[in-house]
Amino acid sequence: MTSQVHLPNISSLLDKIPGVGDSEFSIEEREYILDLAHSRTKQGVQEYAQQMQYNILENAKVPASVGRYRAYEYEMPQVQQPYEIDDKTVQHKLNRLFEQDRHANLEDGHSMVVACSALLNINPQLELQDKPAYDGERIVLFVCGGGFVKSDVPIAKWYYLRMSQELGQRLFVPKYNVAPKHVFPRAVHDVYTAYNHLLAQGFKQSNITLCANSAGGSIAVATMLLLNACKRPMPSGCILVAPLLDLTMLQDSWKRNEDNCVLSHVPLSNPECLSRVYHGPTENTDTESLYETFRHPLLSPLFSTKLSCLPRLQIQVGEHDVLLDDSRHFVQKLNQIHGCSPECASYHQHAELITYPERNHFSIMRGRSQLDKVYGNMRRFVDTVSMEKKNMRP
Repeated sequence: MTSQVHLPNISSLLDKIPGVGDSEFSIEEREYILDLAHSRTKQGVQEYAQQMQYNILENAKVPASVGRYRAYEYEMPQVQQPYEIDDKTVQHKLNRLFEQDRHANLEDGHSMVVACSALLNINPQLELQDKPAYDGERIVLFVCGGGFVKSDVPIAKWYYLRMSQELGQRLFVPKYNVAPKHVFPRAVHDVYTAYNHLLAQGFKQSNITLCANSAGGSIAVATMLLLNACKRPMPSGCILVAPLLDLTMLQDSWKRNEDNCVLSHVPLSNPECLSRVYHGPTENTDTESLYETFRHPLLSPLFSTKLSCLPRLQIQVGEHDVLLDDSRHFVQKLNQIHGCSPECASYHQHAELITYPERNHFSIMRGRSQLDKVYGNMRRFVDTVSMEKKNMRP
């Protein structure tokens, strides 16, 4: 019999610890979530996640003492050239977007620059600019997930500030155009343009870390593949949290973890599947044609044959996430390409995989101690990559 557990007032809980994510799950919350998982009432888990992730935090005000945001509108950088890739159909779509945007502001071309209070105390003007505040400044370009239909998930603003605080860097967060109004490859074009904007503003590629979560992971890796195709400089490293890297959604973990994760599996045969919403209308809708369409490397980077171009990479994912196998197979593929021995410690390999027991797509970023682990691993990776870049200089 399902026990009834009283849930605490999450809003008042957040008020006590502004700006650094939520506190550890209370005993009541943890029992409630485990009870839902064990009874397999998936709808209840999803409704609870919806309440926790969107409704409560949407209007939660970030105190100025924690950090600040500044929105920027920008034009396409003059250094950006028309696209040159080996897929004529996608190249045509990208160049059409390029022509559309080159003489005017991007339709939704603005981003946030995020700086935590610690950085602002050092330099109060940091949040007022989207160019380097000093020579060699490092910055994170963060691509927010949102199922391809949202690029400004409300809860993310708390994570941005915590990340800025933990990494000691500002964040540049592009608000890319989303489906269903704007379909593939619009989001990739927008993030590619945002990255070129940072280069045009004076940031060196060796000082930019690309970071993304969930659906943003697909867009971020596709952006790097596009950078390589267009012979543009790569970021110094990439961090992905619970990324979606295979839009066919055929990985075994979709079935293996469906009772423990808040994400629902909607097959490609269903027009409401987010992969299809992101891609837009397709001419052939038979099963095999759909799978062939969604194996395109800029949609599903897992299937790319040109992953050798990618920089050092770290992926963090929960072992109860339906996207777990996306990450596992992607990391295995990258390390095989770079000749990394499986016996070698993961943080010495080209691609590092960090998994968290009993964490799913939602709970990987919940709880103070869990966030400490996630951001601690991010900080170690960024510091390691930065040191490697310094040692490579003549």
